[in-house]
Amino acid sequence: MKSKKQEFKKKKIAIVNPSARGFKHYYWMPIVCISLALLPFIPVFTADFVNWDDTEYVTNNLTIQTLSNFSEIVTARVQGNYHPLTMLTLACNYAISGKDATSYHVVNLMLHLMNVLLVFLFIFRLTGKKPWTAFVTALLFAIHPLHVESVAWVAERKDVLYSFFFLAGLIAYLQYLEKRTLLRMSAVLGLFILSLLSKPAAIIFPVVLLVIDYYYSRLGETRSYLEKIPFFLIAVIFGLLALYGQSVTGAVRYTLMIPAHFKFFFGFYGIMMYVFKALLPVSLCTFYPYPAINETLPVIYYLSPIFTLILVVLIITGFRQRMLITFGIIFYFVNLALVLQFYPVGSAIIADRYAYIPMIGLFLVAGHYFQKWADNHAGKPTPLAWSLLVLISILLTILTFQQASTWKNSASLWEQALTAVPSSKAYTNRGLIYKRDGQNDKALEMFTKAIEMNKAEKDALINRGDIWFYDKKYEQAIADYNQSLSIYPDEQQAIQNRGAAYTAIGKYDLAMADMNLALKLNPNSLNGYANRALLKQSLNQNQAAIDDFYTHMKIKPDTTGDVWNAIGVSYMRLKDYPRALACFNKAIKLSNNKVFLNNRGYVISQLGKKPQP
Repeated sequence: MKSKKQEFKKKKIAIVNPSARGFKHYYWMPIVCISLALLPFIPVFTADFVNWDDTEYVTNNLTIQTLSNFSEIVTARVQGNYHPLTMLTLACNYAISGKDATSYHVVNLMLHLMNVLLVFLFIFRLTGKKPWTAFVTALLFAIHPLHVESVAWVAERKDVLYSFFFLAGLIAYLQYLEKRTLLRMSAVLGLFILSLLSKPAAIIFPVVLLVIDYYYSRLGETRSYLEKIPFFLIAVIFGLLALYGQSVTGAVRYTLMIPAHFKFFFGFYGIMMYVFKALLPVSLCTFYPYPAINETLPVIYYLSPIFTLILVVLIITGFRQRMLITFGIIFYFVNLALVLQFYPVGSAIIADRYAYIPMIGLFLVAGHYFQKWADNHAGKPTPLAWSLLVLISILLTILTFQQASTWKNSASLWEQALTAVPSSKAYTNRGLIYKRDGQNDKALEMFTKAIEMNKAEKDALINRGDIWFYDKKYEQAIADYNQSLSIYPDEQQAIQNRGAAYTAIGKYDLAMADMNLALKLNPNSLNGYANRALLKQSLNQNQAAIDDFYTHMKIKPDTTGDVWNAIGVSYMRLKDYPRALACFNKAIKLSNNKVFLNNRGYVISQLGKKPQP
């Protein structure tokens, strides 16, 4: 007679239960999940871009605005991140609809719907064709409010795209375990690489494969580790590239100021809060700040290690008796590991988008219990079970619809963030909208509130400095730029703008030093060469000014005639009237500006010609 241990192992290695009904019998389940996912995400069809990374990824990203830049698209970093496949898909969107956000949102939603199908297939195959486990897991994944950020945010294309290849890779691995061939393992490796090229977070993939091996009791096999070697080598390479990119962009700079004992609790806080938000998804927003470093850490942070300990105890006690629950919790832990802020990176302690893949583990636990409930009633859910599932689905759908609606535009996004979780970043970004719309008084109020909340909020400091500059309060502008630079010494925008302020008060040596440094930090600055050219022009360095103006137009072509007019003025001062005339003619073609016409009239008179009408 076989021991229970032998029977258990045999059961786990049999990945697909041959006596269970196949996918064809349950095809309606993923169709229902996908159909129900469409309703709460209806608001994304009319959503616009937002001023939260969408500018860097799309609207101000010249690289993706033509597919002829293919080599740049697949080699360039965006905000320190290397995800060429994501950028290529955004370039395709730009070719379709330019700066109309609709097509971008449609693609994001389509990827989410395909991910819903993949989640169902993955859990269905993983559990040996347990339909209700797969159905509930996929349904919760489809309509949960925590997933709104990944779907409704254009710049988060990388999240839904990497998840598509990640989940497809997990399914391919399950197929490999059924029939272990080199071709099937190559397919797993290929999907892993595609996932990495979509978002570096995919480096955790080989660890997830080991978690699957644990579920099927393969960790005792040497082959289980040997076959993962190529995966880990590739993951290390991409991980180092990601760390380098984050350090170059200063993503860890602010967090270096956080006290060491705070950091110990940050990771545990994340583990706890993602579970809480899965169970009670309210007060969600796009930015959750770190606790203030000059105040006592809130009590909830000190409680978080206890919560984590409880989860660990559940894993240990359920190691054999409740294998699927243990798998779900470990799956949650592993996929969340990279974004737990034990080593703080970035400016947010948690983010809804980080939960996209990890939540599958928690939803799996819910699906497991629903399946047990059905199994206890001849494999069919009772009316009570259906009622409970329908009620939960309705509540989640309403919450997801409301959360998706906040992504309509930048103003609605940050208004909701200020209501849910007020932060210096939310005040700053709301202020940027007011500034864009010319409401400088309201913008000034938002930036000031942001700085009062966090004196290291560089964007608030720089933009408040800009408003002082526009109001000709140059000393106050310089003070804000200096405060920003005291924390971020190589912040190019602050240096460039301070140079303009120094120019305005006649401190030309300081202005020139700032402008030279700003261009050294960012040779492709949109206005850096133009600003330096204007300074050189004011110092009567006209030929040098002309050279900078031409360099500026290589980066940002003149569409208003102002640059051509400025070049003409320098040529006019050099008494090179023929070239000056040519520049003024080009300026007038772009804009029939009275100043341009007067300048051309003067040049024509100097050339001894009759003024043209």
